Amino acid sequence: MKKCPFCGEFLSDEALQCKNCQKYLDEEIRVDERCECGNLVAKLTETTVEIKCRRCKRIHVIPMDMLEERYHSLLAKQAAPKEEEEEE
Repeated sequence: MKKCPFCGEFLSDEALQCKNCQKYLDEEIRVDERCECGNLVAKLTETTVEIKCRRCKRIHVIPMDMLEERYHSLLAKQAAPKEEEEEE
């Protein structure tokens, strides 16, 4: 267990955000991405995308470099069938 440096609340070792004062423990600036209904979809930082699980409310952190690799891989897969069609 660890303590929130802002309000002193006891938190789990994996916690990124204090459940009491809602402040982030790493003090990194985040930008919220919200649905039209107002529900939180993701938070963007300079180095990560944080996605909140709707069921358990845990935050899953995805590094930007991992997203970049997956994005380029996806683009390559999408381009491959188009190139095959053009060859025919």
